Amino acid sequence: MQEVQLFQALLEVGQDCLPDELKPHLIGVTFEAKCLILQIDDNIWSTQLRFYEPNLLGIYQSHFPHLQLNKTRIQVIPISVPPTKKRKVSTCPTQQDAEEMRLLGEKVESEGLKAALNKLSQRSQHTD
Repeated sequence: MQEVQLFQALLEVGQDCLPDELKPHLIGVTFEAKCLILQIDDNIWSTQLRFYEPNLLGIYQSHFPHLQLNKTRIQVIPISVPPTKKRKVSTCPTQQDAEEMRLLGEKVESEGLKAALNKLSQRSQHTD
């Protein structure tokens, strides 16, 4: 539980030192072998974060001297966005196509296929 609180404190200190536009993109802060690792959600923001690295390191050194941090590293951790569903666009058959489907349905032995062709042929009425 103490580790979670430490990492939350590290994140809050980091975000407090950044401009408002950059704050939400700093998604994590950790450390490894005296190196402060700043986790950001996109390469675009990592470039801007590099300008604040020296200032951030100094702040972390003063707030967390027991960590003995002496360098920084930026790690990009992209947050995946769920793909958007593509809406299928259906078109109605022309009157001629509808008539051909209806006639074909009369010749088909399968009742299921006959019903499907008949139903599909009726869709043309919506366009005329």
